[in-house]
Amino acid sequence: MCVWFKDLILVMENPIKFKWLHLLCSLAVLVSLLTGFRIHLLNGYDTLFLLSPILPQGQLHNWHLLAGISIALLIPLYLIFGRTHANGRRSRAGRYHRNVHRLAYLFIPATLITGSMLWLGESDLTWRQWHFYSVLGLLIYILLHGYIYFLQLGKTLLSALFSRQMLTLNASLFIALFGLAVTAIWALTSNLAPHKLTALNINPQTHIDIDGKALEPFWKQAPKITLITDGGANFVDGQTPVSIQVAANETESYFLFRWRDTTHSLEHLPLEKQQSRWWVLQQGFHRFDEQKFYEDKFAVMLSSSCGQGGDGTVHLGPKPLADKPANWHGKGYHASTDGRVRDIWHWKAVRTNDMFQADDNAFTPPLASRSGERRYTAGYHADGKESGAYVANWSWYSKQSVEPKRLPLHENTSKHLLAWFDSEPYQANKDNYPEGARLPSTLYRSNRFEGDRADVRARAVWHQGFWTLELARKHDTGSELDVKLTTGTCVWVAAFDSAQIAHTRHQRPIKLNYLSR
Repeated sequence: MCVWFKDLILVMENPIKFKWLHLLCSLAVLVSLLTGFRIHLLNGYDTLFLLSPILPQGQLHNWHLLAGISIALLIPLYLIFGRTHANGRRSRAGRYHRNVHRLAYLFIPATLITGSMLWLGESDLTWRQWHFYSVLGLLIYILLHGYIYFLQLGKTLLSALFSRQMLTLNASLFIALFGLAVTAIWALTSNLAPHKLTALNINPQTHIDIDGKALEPFWKQAPKITLITDGGANFVDGQTPVSIQVAANETESYFLFRWRDTTHSLEHLPLEKQQSRWWVLQQGFHRFDEQKFYEDKFAVMLSSSCGQGGDGTVHLGPKPLADKPANWHGKGYHASTDGRVRDIWHWKAVRTNDMFQADDNAFTPPLASRSGERRYTAGYHADGKESGAYVANWSWYSKQSVEPKRLPLHENTSKHLLAWFDSEPYQANKDNYPEGARLPSTLYRSNRFEGDRADVRARAVWHQGFWTLELARKHDTGSELDVKLTTGTCVWVAAFDSAQIAHTRHQRPIKLNYLSR
């Protein structure tokens, strides 16, 4: 450490070598701003989509974290060695820079503090807003700080910043040591990041109903953690707290999730008759980002590792996978690019809740696109099934109008879903529905999934502004598309409030701990 500090002083004593410190900080701030704005677009700030063409795409969460760590390390170096770069002259430009630097002293620490709180999970509205305002202040500082140099140096600015004199042994040593320090802190941060949750051991003979009521006595004893999840559409301030508990016997794990949702959303793209034609009621489904006529949902992701950015499965931007199609909504894709599978349990208030199941899905390497395919989903897809499913109650989607596949046989059919055997094929001469009439868009082919897609039992109940969801699954299903439930398995959760893809999220995963039996 003493040798490193001595070498660092040698680097900083020379004003020319001091430029490396300035360039590293500039690079770190630039990476932080560009990746941060792309991540921020997930929160639905449509006005910022004007920046989308110039923002980076792909797996950006690690880069954002690395940039933040770099800035945090560079701040004390600036405080210690920054004054060695001053020439002592009290010019007007010098006074200008001293005043502008006061903005940096305010906005850089504010950005780091608020960003750290968001990363730690303190994602309430105040922290999110102040983080955004701090970033805007930092951007203003960069513009004010840089333009005066441009006025002074003009075309010679780049040559003033870069010169052969900067390529010295001491400078190279400093950059190498700085890179190692950033990497070490990043690795340590990643290892310490997960929340820990211990599963309560229960007797195999203990009776449990997967009914969403959580009446079993052992739920009062099971350890609980509560996370603030953020960035979802329609939730109050875009966020909702999610409490998580786990219990397990020798063969199965049982999960209890509870989250706040003030609206009980059971509409799923209903069909409405208008001008003698059937239309899909939607405001964003045409770009696969519906946020009004959609059911409530909840998703759980499991992985054998605990990396940033949903363990590396989040690829941001309109075309984050260079050799794959662009997405319609401009937000990104989920896919695994390291060859491993992540398990996804996708509970849906209309389509799966009455099945007492969650849709067992997976994030895999990106699938090949198919000719004529309207929606490409990259690595997100359902596990295989032997039978059972739900389908859309229209033959082919059009934003203008659709033709239903089937019509109800009875007037008392549920307004949210339509059973295959309680309906008949659509015929125009039987379409006597008046203007304004509605039909369900969810068509059940059978009551339950069977096969690999049916591995997760689930049921949820909404009561007084909260959903309570119980899930159960074997520790090891034997499926290549399922992740084993064991000590070290990491979990992420996401809540959807009447939204197709605009879900809440959290950065730090939950690492499960199973006590030996």
